[in-house]
Order: sequence, then structure tokens, then C-alpha cells
Amino acid sequence: MRSDYKVYRYDRLNAPVVTAGSAAVLIGAQNGLFPDMGYAVPGEMGGLWAGEKKVCDGFFLAVDDVPLTQADACEIHPVVTAFHYRMQKERLHVVRRQFIPDGVSGCVIELTIENLKNAPRMAEVSFTVRTDILTAAAARGEDGAELGRDVGEYDEQEQAFFARDSRNPWHAVWGAQTGCRVLQADLPQSVYGFGNTQGKGVNGRLFYRLRLAANEQATMRLYIAGGYPSRSKAEEALALLRGQAETMLEEKRARIEAMKALSDATLPDAALEQCVNWAKLYADWMLRTLPRGGCALCCELPENPALYGEGWAKAMEALLPLGGAARVQEMLRTLVDVSAQAQLAPGRVARSVSLSGRVLQAGGERESAQFVALVHHTLLWSGDRAFAADMLPMTGLCVNYLRRSTRGFEDVQEDMLAQVRAALVGHAYVLKLTGADDAAARALLDRIPAEPEQGEIAPNATLAERARWHGEHEHVEQVIVCMEQMAASAAPGLPGSVRTEDAAPGVLLQARAAEGMIRPAFECLFGVKPDAGRKTMAWRPHTPIGWEGWKLENLRIGDASFDLTSERVSPSRARYTIRTAQQGWTVCVMENGEEKALPLDGEISVILED
Repeated sequence: MRSDYKVYRYDRLNAPVVTAGSAAVLIGAQNGLFPDMGYAVPGEMGGLWAGEKKVCDGFFLAVDDVPLTQADACEIHPVVTAFHYRMQKERLHVVRRQFIPDGVSGCVIELTIENLKNAPRMAEVSFTVRTDILTAAAARGEDGAELGRDVGEYDEQEQAFFARDSRNPWHAVWGAQTGCRVLQADLPQSVYGFGNTQGKGVNGRLFYRLRLAANEQATMRLYIAGGYPSRSKAEEALALLRGQAETMLEEKRARIEAMKALSDATLPDAALEQCVNWAKLYADWMLRTLPRGGCALCCELPENPALYGEGWAKAMEALLPLGGAARVQEMLRTLVDVSAQAQLAPGRVARSVSLSGRVLQAGGERESAQFVALVHHTLLWSGDRAFAADMLPMTGLCVNYLRRSTRGFEDVQEDMLAQVRAALVGHAYVLKLTGADDAAARALLDRIPAEPEQGEIAPNATLAERARWHGEHEHVEQVIVCMEQMAASAAPGLPGSVRTEDAAPGVLLQARAAEGMIRPAFECLFGVKPDAGRKTMAWRPHTPIGWEGWKLENLRIGDASFDLTSERVSPSRARYTIRTAQQGWTVCVMENGEEKALPLDGEISVILED
């Protein structure tokens, strides 16, 4: 694995940064502070969010009464974000690391203080949390809840601060690791050296003391958690963090390391390589667990934390070549469940879902068609017949819903022709994979006119649309140009965080944006179009002019793993090699204008014209 997944920043430290987990996300600046940010609720979209509830605006640290107001550097890792403070006058080096454990509505802050003196000393640490407990919907006056001022109190027994919204059962708690004694606790009106954020929050400050040996360092852990609908839920989260933080960190690191190894790309273009490889990590950052079970992708951070939303099918499809087929299957099952629980019409699929699992927008023809097509594409990558059997009732209902809403497919809008046809093809595939008769589903295709072949790309097409169009027509050089332009849209300091042209100001991560990068890369550059159920792969790889080659390792299709390489052998030709340890696969390649089906027995190597 060649890719560097650590980013060290010492400039543009006012840019935002995200630390994420499946149940919480922390959004601040790379200088270590938490300024007011966001547009969806002006100034309120930063801080610590647990589900759809904001726990706090942020937290603030001081050592020996010196506020840590400006980090000298920021390190961004897939799991941990680290901030470095060089306190030259005090002869101290402070490192703050933060991470969000999986499945916990809170965050862990690890503070390491290094003594640069040749003599032992004590260091006093102040830890202040600025609450602002709310939901975005309540802040916008959308769900009937009236926000109250936060109130806080120190609990001597728990050695922690508790806060709650005075009008709602939303709670926050913060404290340190067990055994770290609180010297003092207070509720200051303002936080020295930092300034206050807007809102109805309260400041709660705790003081601790660390003993530092000469030229040695000491570490302490601090925690913040949210709880709903009772204080006891916040207490449970705090107890879990205090007891299992180290274990949860190691488990998350191991999981992310395994994820990094999937579909690991090595490209001559460092920016593109970063975008492709970080896409699976950003998808993980955007993944949210629903309280009722299941998971879904968050739309955007920090502006739109709702689930699914516009372009959810594209966002989820981008995960398939990145080793995410099992995740997509889980999200599709969740979508079926929430649509049923919302009592939508049979075959109608939700478009947008809140983090609590409530349907915000019921979808229509487009979402139902996209659902079936995505089930189809997921099965092409997974070959999971049990999943096909689970989805068969819903794909049938979606097709019937499309039939009813279009008067027996007589009134299909022109811009929906391709999607409706894809849904029918997808349903037929599900039927066939489960052993059912697909003749009736295929016969319906004759009722729908084929979409006219697009001779040229629309002049107002987005970069993602241009990349996909060029990819479908195997224009690899144009694909690379579009991908490079998308890579240039990355949020400052967040490697490979591509965004669409219509992204709202302040958007850091956008779930649907990755599809315009990933799909052309895997379908055109790497040339992979699998059918896991039949253990076949159509392979049409390309090597752009000026590239000496590329490598893709551990591409997961079904239960098989593939390694693909490209090596240029002449200005217009490249040698392509594919390897796998799995038996029974067939690879279809175009050689001299003729398609050849080649049995894959360990390795296939071909020389193709570009």
C-alpha cells in the first residue's frame, strides 16, 4: 500500500476539519478552535453532533493559564486528528489528539504534555466545554420544539459536568479519565482567551494537574458525550468512554486499516490517487447508524446532516468498487424498512431521512427506479443471492409503482426513460438470480422507447457528468482531465474531498460527489464491469497518454480478490495483467476488435491498444 493517509498541515489552519464516527461527528478548524460556521443554521453547524442533536459548540484547553488558541500544525489521519502547540516560553510541547469511537455519541480528547525542562514540574490543565444543545430542525423552527437556555451543574460523585437544554430532554456531559482528580470546577460567563460562540449555551470548566518528570511527558484523556432522552443516557456514554476508549480506538484503527487495503490504487497522478483512495474513508466518515438499527449515508457535512437525500443512489453506487458492497446492501435494507415504517405507498422509496430514522421527503418515480437499479448494480458486485431474495419483493413493488404512476409506462417522461429501463433490467436480473422467471419483466422493456443516443455531451453538464459520459465512450484522456478538475475542488486541508459545482458554501464533504470520480476511474481507467453472480468480468482497461502504468490491489468482487496492473510497452500499447487466487472466473477482453472470453486460472496478461 503506497498511499500516504496522513496529512500534515502548517498553513491555512483556519480551514475546517472533520473528525467523524458512526454516531457522532466533531467539526472545527485546523487551528484547534471551534468558530461559528455553517449556513443551514447560520453559525451553528460546527461543534460536536451526536445524531441529529448538537451537543456543544466546542471545547477549549489551557495549560498553566495559557490558552491553546492557535495550533502550530494539524495532522489529519483517517481515525485521529492531532493538533500541535509549541509553548516556547513555558518550555512545553502540547499535542491534542481527538477521535470519535464507533457507535458512541461522544468524543475522546487525548492531551499529551511534554516537559522540555531538565527539572520536574507540575502542569495545570483547564478543560472548558461550551454547550449549545439543539437540533437543526428546532433551531429553524421546523419540528415544534422550542429551544431553551442550557443549564449546567458539576457532579462531585461523577467528577464531571452535566448540562441540558432547559426546555427539552437533551443532555451533555464532560469529564476526564477515571483517577484524574478535579481540582476545581466552575461556570464562567466567558472563556478566557477564546471568546464565546453564539447560541444559548453554557460554559463548564474543569481544572486538573499533571506531574511531569524532567524531559518527559504525561498524557490524560478527556471526554464529551451526549444523551437523549435522559441524563442516564449521557452517563452511560461517559462510562463507556472512560472504560473502553483505548479498546475502541484500536478496534477502529484495525477496521480502517482493513478498509484502506481494499481497492488500493497506485497512480502516476498523486492528486487523483489521493481522491480515489480517500473516497472509501470519507464514505466511512459519512456513515451513520440509526437508533432503530441499520445505517445510511449522511448527505453533506456540515450543512446537511440528513440521510440519503439528493443523489443517494449515486453516492451509494460509488462504494461498490471500493469494497463497500456489504454496506450498500445494509443501507438498501434500511431504506426498505424506513419507507415501510413511514407507510409510503407500496414501491415508493424515501428520498430523505432524518438521523433519527424519520422520513423527511417521500420519493417518487425517480427514487423507485434508482432503488431497483442500485439493487442490480450491488448484485453485480456482490453476487449475494440471499440479498437478491430479500430485495425481490421490493423491486417488484417498485416496478408496479412505476407502472401505475406512468399509466402502464405510456407516460414516461423523456428524462426518465433511461432510469425506468434500468429499473426493469434490474428487476429482471434479480428475478433471474433468484431462479424466478424474468420473461414478464423483460417483456415490459418493449413498452418503453430507448433513450436516443447522445451524440455529444450537453454543454451545461457538470464535471461528474462529463467524466461519466467520456468514461462510457472510453475517452480515457478526457476522463482524466475531468477527474483532475474535480480533484482541484477539494476542501482546504481535507485530502481528496471532492465536491460538486453546486455544493453549498461551506460544504466540506459531499456524499454524492465521489461517484463522478470513482465510477469513471473503475469503469474506464481500470475497465472493470463485473457480474459476480455469474463469476464473469468484462475488462476494458486503459492507460492515458503520458502514464507509464497503474496498479489496483485487492479489488473485491463477490468473495474473490483481484490485483490489476498496467504497464506501458509502447506509445500506444500497454500490457494489462489481472491476478486472483479464486477459481472459476472468466474475463472478457476486446483484442483487435474481437471480444474474447478468457478463463482466469491465476493470471491473465494481454497487450492492448489504447
